[in-house]
Amino acid sequence: MLIIIIKIAASLVLGIIAGFGAVYIFNKMPAEWLCDYGEKPSREISDPYIQRVKGFPWRWIYAAGFACLLVRLSFFDVQFAAAGLFACWAMLIIGLADLKYMIIPDQFVIMLALSAFGFIPYHDGIMQPLFGALAGGGVMLMVAVLGGALFRKDVMGFGDIKLFACLGLCLGIRGTVAVLIGASLLSGIAAAAGILLKKYSRDDVKPLGPYICGCGIFYIFVVWPFLI
Repeated sequence: MLIIIIKIAASLVLGIIAGFGAVYIFNKMPAEWLCDYGEKPSREISDPYIQRVKGFPWRWIYAAGFACLLVRLSFFDVQFAAAGLFACWAMLIIGLADLKYMIIPDQFVIMLALSAFGFIPYHDGIMQPLFGALAGGGVMLMVAVLGGALFRKDVMGFGDIKLFACLGLCLGIRGTVAVLIGASLLSGIAAAAGILLKKYSRDDVKPLGPYICGCGIFYIFVVWPFLI
């Protein structure tokens, strides 16, 4: 009973730290991280008095989400919970950056890749993370090349390719395929709804990162523990 209470208390504390920390880091990170290399940051990004993400209510929403994640995963395995927190925290920042500024910061993609070490014991073999990275990055690269050839314009940024490759390192081939299917379906439904409701046109470019990160978080939080 005491161990259960300690796990829940630790999950709540760490969840609050993670949620509040995500909002703080996103608001205070260097403006250059939210721009392409060589691009000058806009005033919206570089002004220290402008909140990129409002503290209330988002820090509490994120804190509650991370606390639930930790409570859920800590009863499964402590190491898996720690790796899951690390990966999901990075994906939250990446998803926010791509949603607001159409950029995927390399610093947090690297953080996501490093979290893959914590998931190694939960794969069927040591090669599974490598297969996942090759599948994720390879599919995204193929879509980018074929889409560019067919539509004569960039249909996917290189950031999405790097993101999916690093996520594949974490999830392995099975998780990568699941996230690929989920992100494709959700982004397709959102695009179709936006066009039907005339929120944007067919030529508008919308970020894919939030769908990739959202499905990745869902897979780690909900699906993966049942498959191990």
